[in-house]
Amino acid sequence: MEFNDNKPIYRQIVDHAFALILEMKWLPGERIPSVRELSAELGVNTRTVLKALDELQSAALIEPKRGMGFLLARDARVKVEQELRKEFFSSTVPSLVEEMKRLSISAADLLPYLPE
Repeated sequence: MEFNDNKPIYRQIVDHAFALILEMKWLPGERIPSVRELSAELGVNTRTVLKALDELQSAALIEPKRGMGFLLARDARVKVEQELRKEFFSSTVPSLVEEMKRLSISAADLLPYLPE
């Protein structure tokens, strides 16, 4: 994984986890990689990974299981979709609308590019 300077690394790890959840690479009820495993895989400090996992746990996406580490919550995919939709409508859509206004693009002009 390559990191950029636009966002804190721990947040990029959370985004990476979101992608793994949506792509069904992390499955509900199953163990996710440990802090050390993720740290080694991503090439980052364990504290950074721990901060990302703390955020995932606060969002109830992962649950600690004594002796096993963290398990992905059964409803994690639904929660991730809800969070990303919320972000899409609060951030992406307003930016898109502003750019459409700037370029005089109407909603009708956009329709051919939307999936059916």
